[in-house]
Amino acid sequence: MGNSCSSGQGHKDKDNMSQRSEESGSYQVRTSLPSNKQKVLLNHVTGSESGGGGHTGVLLEPSTAGQPLTVSKQPENKTLRGVAVTSVSDSMSLSSPPGTQSPKDFDKSGTTHVPPEIASLSEQLQNLIMGKVAQCKTITKTRKIVIYVCAADSQDCCVEKGNLHNVIYPELRTHCREKGYELHIVDLHWKTLLEKQQDHEFPELCIGELQRQTEVAYVIPVLFLSNSLGTPLLPISIEQSDYQMALDSVADETDQKLLSKWYQLDAAAQPPCYRLQPISSHIPGFKETSTEDREKALEEWRSEIEKMISILIGVFSQELRDTYLTTVVEQEVHNTVFMSQELAKRCIWINRVYTPTEKTPDNMSPVEGELHRRLHTLQRDLRNQLAEKHIVRLPVRYVEGGLSMDIPEHEEYIESVEMYLSKHLTEMVDCIIDEHQSKTMLKPSYGIDVSIFEELNQQTTFCQKAAQCSVNREYTINEIKTYITSENHSPLVIYGPGGCGKTTLLARLAQCCLQWQPEAFLVFRFVGISAQSSTIEQLLCSIVHQCSILTYGYKSSAPHTIQSYAKALPTLLNATCLQRPLIVLLDGIDQTKSFSSKTLDWLPLKLPDNIKLLLSVTDNSDMHKEMMRKLDAKAFVKMPVLGENEAKGILMSSVVQYNHSVNSKIQDCVLKSVQECTLPLYSKVLAWQTSWWADKEHDIVPKGDVHNQLSLMLEELEMILGTTQVQHALALVTFTKHGITDSEMIDLLSFDQTFHANATFVHWAPACLMWSRLNKHLAPFLQWQLVGTVLGVQWRDNLLFNAVKARYKESETWAHQMLYDYYNGKWWSEKPDHLVARLVTQQTILGKCYNRRKLDELPYQYFYLKWDKLPTSEYLNNLDWIYEKVCGSNCFQILEDLYLCYKERIPESKFLELLRDFLQIYVNILNYDGTQFYAHFCTYLNAKMEANDEYKYDPKVAEVYKMCAKPPVASLIPFNLSNSLTEEDTNVAVFKPFDLIVRLPGTDQFIVTVSTDKEEICVWNVKTNERVRKLKGIPQPINLIPIDQNRCIVLCRRELRVYNLDEGTFVTKLKGVMNQKMPYFGLHDDTHLVALSRNRMYVNLMNLESGDCVTTFKAGEDRFLNSLLVSGDGRVLVCGDETQKPFPLLVWNLQSRKLLYDLRIPHHDFITSLSAITYEGNYVCCVCHEIDEPNPNFIVVYDLQSGTLFKKWKPSCDTVSLEISSQGGCVISGLEDARILVWDLITGNCRWSLQGHTAPVNTLKLDPIGSLCLSTDINGRDKSIRVWDVEKGNLVAVYTTNRNIISCEILSNGLHVVLAVQGLEELVVLKLNGPDVQQDDNDTVFGAEVRTHAEFELKDENC
Repeated sequence: MGNSCSSGQGHKDKDNMSQRSEESGSYQVRTSLPSNKQKVLLNHVTGSESGGGGHTGVLLEPSTAGQPLTVSKQPENKTLRGVAVTSVSDSMSLSSPPGTQSPKDFDKSGTTHVPPEIASLSEQLQNLIMGKVAQCKTITKTRKIVIYVCAADSQDCCVEKGNLHNVIYPELRTHCREKGYELHIVDLHWKTLLEKQQDHEFPELCIGELQRQTEVAYVIPVLFLSNSLGTPLLPISIEQSDYQMALDSVADETDQKLLSKWYQLDAAAQPPCYRLQPISSHIPGFKETSTEDREKALEEWRSEIEKMISILIGVFSQELRDTYLTTVVEQEVHNTVFMSQELAKRCIWINRVYTPTEKTPDNMSPVEGELHRRLHTLQRDLRNQLAEKHIVRLPVRYVEGGLSMDIPEHEEYIESVEMYLSKHLTEMVDCIIDEHQSKTMLKPSYGIDVSIFEELNQQTTFCQKAAQCSVNREYTINEIKTYITSENHSPLVIYGPGGCGKTTLLARLAQCCLQWQPEAFLVFRFVGISAQSSTIEQLLCSIVHQCSILTYGYKSSAPHTIQSYAKALPTLLNATCLQRPLIVLLDGIDQTKSFSSKTLDWLPLKLPDNIKLLLSVTDNSDMHKEMMRKLDAKAFVKMPVLGENEAKGILMSSVVQYNHSVNSKIQDCVLKSVQECTLPLYSKVLAWQTSWWADKEHDIVPKGDVHNQLSLMLEELEMILGTTQVQHALALVTFTKHGITDSEMIDLLSFDQTFHANATFVHWAPACLMWSRLNKHLAPFLQWQLVGTVLGVQWRDNLLFNAVKARYKESETWAHQMLYDYYNGKWWSEKPDHLVARLVTQQTILGKCYNRRKLDELPYQYFYLKWDKLPTSEYLNNLDWIYEKVCGSNCFQILEDLYLCYKERIPESKFLELLRDFLQIYVNILNYDGTQFYAHFCTYLNAKMEANDEYKYDPKVAEVYKMCAKPPVASLIPFNLSNSLTEEDTNVAVFKPFDLIVRLPGTDQFIVTVSTDKEEICVWNVKTNERVRKLKGIPQPINLIPIDQNRCIVLCRRELRVYNLDEGTFVTKLKGVMNQKMPYFGLHDDTHLVALSRNRMYVNLMNLESGDCVTTFKAGEDRFLNSLLVSGDGRVLVCGDETQKPFPLLVWNLQSRKLLYDLRIPHHDFITSLSAITYEGNYVCCVCHEIDEPNPNFIVVYDLQSGTLFKKWKPSCDTVSLEISSQGGCVISGLEDARILVWDLITGNCRWSLQGHTAPVNTLKLDPIGSLCLSTDINGRDKSIRVWDVEKGNLVAVYTTNRNIISCEILSNGLHVVLAVQGLEELVVLKLNGPDVQQDDNDTVFGAEVRTHAEFELKDENC
């Protein structure tokens, strides 16, 4: 960008101009792949020798435990990735789509036949909304931050870690919650039996948990590494050639026997290797339950380890020692710092240095020497990888027995650790939040709510993973292909028993459908994987909204009822089919939650042309039976039963996938059971169970039935982890409404004595280990679910959910009570000292965020504890709670609470009856912004009470109405209290009763409206919402500028006329004709105006009394002006000149009538339609863009006292509206991404970033004082107006209608906002009410009181 102007002030510009960007760049995130050495190192934990290949059958994934953190690059081509092609015939090859013609001839290009709103979206959002599964790049990172603790010796750093947990974490967690983020801490390094075993189960658990978190969260590694690497581990496997070399190099026969005893050849592995045998295979005491026998076994095992490591150190070269010998902390560092530059930038290393420094012993054992060498190497590599400021090296005096808080020096050391950790972690968290919000987080766009994008992102992510599973369903896929490409007008139902692979088939079809019909829109939902797909009502809501967006570009405004959606869906399908084919896939329609209705009344029985609807349902379920009554038998496709050989193939493929390899014993055992059950789910469950015992002595017991196999799996899980522990943990997962977050689960388990231990530094440490182990053992059956901004864990498979629910039925009440007490803040109130790290406040409002988990879960848990008390509880009767839940969650959640009562046939009060109806009607408005709850409820109740005396005299309804009329929060309440604003106008040609609203100067009570088609100008009293003057017969009024309270200049066609509004008379007509396309004019003083001439080559100064041209302003020959801007005091005139290159701004002093400046920026053009000038004419701001570059436009501010470029601001996207406030000392810009930025004129900083709109804000209006700003989108994509305080940077109030806003105006202090709404004959006057709002009770009369309500006909007047 240039920064000079042609008035010779270029050198001053560089000195005086303040150039700022809207946001500073966050650090770049880049992930590096592991080196070959690191890959080999990882083999000892991950068992990477196992065969690859995609999943088969139903959706089950192998354990993530121990898998290396590699980052796969997304392919650039459009073919489907990760979908097995072998099970589909050549004619259906996914890499080369078949040439099937669609039923109608549609243009197959990407964005044709789509609304402009969709065409304007980014490619990522277009793919989501149009259902392009294969091309979608989904977002996996969420509002979750994880501190992952890496430690060399759990006992050596327990004091520092305890301080991290008990002091730093609670404060930092509160900080994150107040910003709407979850902070979780993963620390598995405690003195536990699992860690003491010194086998590879513990490192596998650590690395598996690390990868589980890295998939969805921002991980911050905190490394405690000082003078020890911790306990060494034996390699879990050694390649055959390396093992033979080692064995041949061992001279001692006893040593050879020791190696041969513990390492056996695994010929089934690829490549073949020698694998470490289970400990219990040679040390039987390892299986004993008594503490004494187990300690003896551990001692024997430690002795064996030390001998073997000494042997391997002696025979291995340094390269092989680096390859095979490792410790847990080395594994953790390699999987974080050395495998991801992103994690390396975040890693904090606490390095404690004892003084005096210990000297290296001269006579170290081979094991000690090897560990010392690797420690030195690791520390050197860390210094090269980490940021210097994140290496915290702290000296402390050595004392026998370790750190003690009774020693002052040690206490100072701990305080230093706390200070550095707190400082660095806070900086890191804030940086992550900024990065996530600016780069990763989904945002509303062009009027489409972010909730729709979030739902589609979840559905697409699930679909992409499920599509990787492949079962040979060639016949069924071809049968469905025939349906998709046919003229069939009936829905198609796919049915089969649970676990037969319906979900993976529909996920596969989601990708195949767009191969068969590339031009089609695809709408797909997998029921139960998100809150928005958990009920029939929400499912229909999101589908109807998506179809409406695909058809019209905006959401539907249908009320949230089955009946409304049943009416809206066929209408939308009929409209959509005229644009493109549409395919709708609904999986598991019978698997909605308990708080959902189960009806099929919405199901269209006959579909329009080009519309296809596929549903999957469980065989013999209630919904399946109802469908059979509604649909013809030809509309059903039964999932074929797998043959025995196919089932065996799935089973063995899964066994190999989940294990390092498969031995003949396991193979023979599991293959026999397939003869009894060929369900893919059964094969997967059985295969998964084999992975639990692959390295242990245990007999696999196939049951031959999926239900019994699931029961056995839970039984074995209890045997591994403890019966009570599993029972309590799984009950908590099962009996929540929307799953449970990691941090919440650790909190809840910490409050349970079952998970306490005296041997650990913090008593609740076993809870951390238990939750990670449970996730590892149940990995394929659990999934993340995003509800709002909260990421929870819930069951993936409905069969297992029901099995767990039935098995732990006796713990249901206990779980509901624990959850209720937790979200109700019981432990926060009691504050037990030993649980200080796990105490969290359960206030409803946390900083500027709502506690959504409390809002969603409390009523649900309360219902299952006291089901008959919910209708009279505060959760459905306290208006404060309802308001907070509408704002912090959404209307759906309250309606689901009400449905729980309805389901139990509990009678409803009049208030609950009205509340349900109100939320169903206003659901879209309140989900957009819940802060307008009181305003709309007041309107709704007023209408209901006037129509029905039963409501009018109901004491609860009357009490609520009184509260809404005087709301506890600032609200814009309609003066005329009409319900019509929420009714969507379905007329194609909607009339505009008003085209323009203008406030009169010197008054906060009167405004003027212009109606072009009606040829009317009216004056309104906003305090009474009355029309006080009407001037009819004005010839085509287009624009109006007030001269004073009584007189105004009106642009009538191409003429300027002066009218007296009070007297209702025509005063005079100015001479000359305006330019047809650019009829620009402005007021100089109360007797003169300036107007752009007809030929646009000069500006005329006109006398308002005589109508004559007084003088002319001209910049030169053949210069065409394209804008005209006059300061509020009429002193300064600014025009744009489109002829000159570069594009100049011409500035005149109207008092001296001289050209002051000719302002230019080389290689740039001014966008003069986006410009503003201060009242005094001291500053002018304008949007500018580079001529030859596609960069976003930017804002410049000129100081008109000196003619210099004063400020230059570069937002990240185009500016679409602009205002300037001299009183507020700021420039306000509306951006294309729906944000509003407030720039400080003095400092040049971005003062505020105001968010809330869902579409670009193309209209900004300041109140007369200049401290409040009214914003809206006149294009109707976001049908809301918002009032902002530009000095405090906060939202004052918001109001939404279902109709387009044509024009709007704001009066002083925002006490009144006036709207002209499409299709309404009356103005909408919104009055600001609230506790801190000071009302203006002064009432004045416009003009002569005798003429109040007068109408004047001016058509026949000689003008």
